[in-house]
Amino acid sequence: MRSDASLAFVPIGTPLSLVAADGVDIASSQIIDLIGSGSGTAPANIIGTRTLFGADMGIGSDRPMIDVVLGTGLVTGNSATLNIALQGAPDTGSGGGYLPGTWQTFAESGEITAAQGTANTRVARLDIEAAFPENVLPRYLRLLFQVPASTHFTAGTCSFAIVTSSRDDQSNMYAAKNFKVA
Repeated sequence: MRSDASLAFVPIGTPLSLVAADGVDIASSQIIDLIGSGSGTAPANIIGTRTLFGADMGIGSDRPMIDVVLGTGLVTGNSATLNIALQGAPDTGSGGGYLPGTWQTFAESGEITAAQGTANTRVARLDIEAAFPENVLPRYLRLLFQVPASTHFTAGTCSFAIVTSSRDDQSNMYAAKNFKVA
């Protein structure tokens, strides 16, 4: 699996501001093109008899994951919460300029409060789920940072959101410390 900047929704070193007007959703800074040629480009003739490329990254035994980490903590004056949605879109083909079609949500983090969204905290670890409905084979993936209507954040950034090949957390990180080293 590739693990470079082309697989980052929010690249390391380029934080994404989560401050916007009331109820405005913020799309991730990058759209990942699963074929790798970039949005708006026709795929090379490597996909067999299909006219449009699409892939379901959520099937198989080695499914990638997404880590989302905040930089600046979330601050709100009106009880805003943050939901992070992984979305996919099919290729529109030559008639649509090979751009993303209608975005479909495949996985969500659930509501994250400002108290949970402190600085330098991993706020989402999303499995890339199977595409749904099954006939939607996306070429493009993005993250959508959603806030409820009539609410907003006055501070907060996403430090990075990257695709990883597996979980990389230490399993005993939060285990009780019931021993003493002499």
